[in-house]
Amino acid sequence: MSESYDYIILGAGCAGLSLLMRLLDEPALQSKKILLIDRDVKVKNDRTWCFWEKGSGYFEPIVHHSWQQLYVKHYMGEKRLDMDAYAYKMVRGIDFYRYCFNKVKQSPNVKLLYGEVAAINAVAGSLTVDGNSYSAGQIFSSVMLIPPVLKPGQFYLLQHFRGWWVETDYDAFDAGKADLMNFRTSQQHGCAFVYVLPVTKRRALVEYTLFTEDKLNDEEYDTGLKSFIRDELKIQSYHIEEKENGVIPMTNFVFPEQEGKVTFIGTAGGQTKASTGYTFQFIQWHSAQLVTLLAQTQKITRQPLRFRFYDSVLLRILAERKVDGADVFYRMFLRNKAWKVLRFLDNQTTLAEEILIMHSTKKQVFMAAAMKEILQA
Repeated sequence: MSESYDYIILGAGCAGLSLLMRLLDEPALQSKKILLIDRDVKVKNDRTWCFWEKGSGYFEPIVHHSWQQLYVKHYMGEKRLDMDAYAYKMVRGIDFYRYCFNKVKQSPNVKLLYGEVAAINAVAGSLTVDGNSYSAGQIFSSVMLIPPVLKPGQFYLLQHFRGWWVETDYDAFDAGKADLMNFRTSQQHGCAFVYVLPVTKRRALVEYTLFTEDKLNDEEYDTGLKSFIRDELKIQSYHIEEKENGVIPMTNFVFPEQEGKVTFIGTAGGQTKASTGYTFQFIQWHSAQLVTLLAQTQKITRQPLRFRFYDSVLLRILAERKVDGADVFYRMFLRNKAWKVLRFLDNQTTLAEEILIMHSTKKQVFMAAAMKEILQA
C-alpha cells in the first residue's frame, strides 16, 4: 500500500521547515496534503543561524537578539560597519524548531513522519521509509541523491566551525556590539575568523570559523577558542554553557535544481553561497520563489548568473591561497560602505557597484583568478 500526497518535504531542517511554513501561509495551497519526513525529532538547540536583514523579516517573532553595531577586526586595524537600515539577527535552532512544529500541529493537512528513507524514485515521485511507500506530485528534498562529482576548475572547500556559548561572572560584553568577522586568530590552517555575538553583558556566542579543505580535530577547535578568548577578549574565567559544531560546503559545483519530480532545496539545491557559506537568507528567498511558482501567483525571479562567476573567482583565491583570505575580506569591508558589501554578498548589487567593490581588493590577484575562470568555462 502507498500513501499519496500533493507534496513531500524530505528533511525537517532549515530548508524543509522554511518551505513548509510558507506553503501553510499561502491561501492558494492550504488544501494541499503534505508529508514532512525527517530521521530525528528536533528537541535540541543544535545550531544558531545569523543573518543580516532590513526591517522585520519572516521569522522576526523568534529573533533571539539583533545588533546594529558590527565590527570587522584584523591585525591591521578594525572597521565599525555602516549598517544603514540593516540589522544583524540571530535565530536559535530550538526556537526555530518549536515555532515551526507548533504551526505543524495546528495544520491537519500535514503529516509528520520520522524514519529512514531507503529509496527515492525521482521519476515516479515516490520513496520508501522503513518499508512503507509514499508518493507525491512533487518531492522537495534537502538531501542530495548523488554526491557531487567535481570537474576541472571546480573547488570544494568547507566552512567549518565550533561555537561556545560562554557565560562570565562579571560584565565582559557589550550586548549592543558584535564582531561579524574577527581575524585576530591564527591563520595557520587557512582563512579563519571568530564571531563574537553577545546577548547580555555576561553571555555570548563565540564561534571559531574556518574556510579550508579539511576539518580540524576537536583539540584544535578548542585550542583556537581558548586562545582567542584569553588573548583577544582578555577573559580569564568563564563557563561554557553549550557547544555547537557545523560544516557547510563552499563549492562552485552547480547543484541540479530538479530531477524528475524531485526539487532540491537548501544546500542540496545550491542555496549555500559558494564564497562565504551563507545559507539562511538564500533559503528564505528560494522558499518564497517556490511557493510563488506553485501558487502561480506571479513570475518567479532568478539569481543573476554573474554572481556565480564572482563566487567561483573568490573560491579559487581561497583554495589556491594566492593571497591571505583574511586580507581579502578585511579590505572589502575597509574600503566600502558595509551595507554595499552586504548587498553584494546577497547578490543584490548592480554591475557598477560590483566593479567598485572588486577594485577595492587586490586587483591583480582577482584579475588572474577571473581569467582562469573564463578560460576554464
